[in-house]
Amino acid sequence: MPVKIPTAEALTRLTPAEKRVAERLVAGASNVRGASDLKMSTRTFAGHVASIGRKFQITSRTGRPARAHAVLASKQVTPPPAPASLPDFTPQDLRLLRALARQPETHDIARAAGIALADVRPQIADLVAKAGADNETHLVGLGHAWGLLGTSTQRVYSMRSPSRRARVRWVATGSACTARAADEPVGAAR
Repeated sequence: MPVKIPTAEALTRLTPAEKRVAERLVAGASNVRGASDLKMSTRTFAGHVASIGRKFQITSRTGRPARAHAVLASKQVTPPPAPASLPDFTPQDLRLLRALARQPETHDIARAAGIALADVRPQIADLVAKAGADNETHLVGLGHAWGLLGTSTQRVYSMRSPSRRARVRWVATGSACTARAADEPVGAAR
C-alpha cells in the first residue's frame, strides 16, 4: 500500500475545539477569559492555543498575534467585529502591524518593521491604543477585519494623512496597503 502524505492544508486544519479557541484568540481573549467563555479549564484552553501554534509552526510563547494571523489567513475563523472607520495608520504603523502578525519574536518584529528593538513594545502599545484594540492579538484580528492583513478583498478607506494633512484613500489589497490621492481612481496605475 502506498504511503499517503497529507497536504499542508490537512496538516493545519483545526479541530472543532481548536476553532472555538481560535475564535476567542483572534478576539484578543486571554487564556483565562477564553477558557471561561468556552466553559473549559485554562489548561485545556492553553493546550489548544499551543496545538494551533504547532500546526502553523509557531512555537514561541510570545506568538499569540502570529497564531491569530495564521488562523485568520487560513480562513478557518472569521475576524472579530471591527469599527467601521479605519484609524489613521501611517505607512510605518502598517509595516509594524504586518511584522507583528507575521513574526512571533520581538527581535524579528523589530527587523521586519525596521525599528530599534527597544522601540518595538512601546510602538506596538501605541498602535494597540490607536486601533482601540484590547491587546496585540486583538489588533491583528482587527487588521484582518479591516482588510489590512492577508485578505483577498479590496477595501477603500478615506482619512486624513497625518503627515500631509491632505485627504487620502488607503487601499487595502492582499497584504499591501497604499495611500492614494482622494481624487485618484482606485484602479489607477501608480
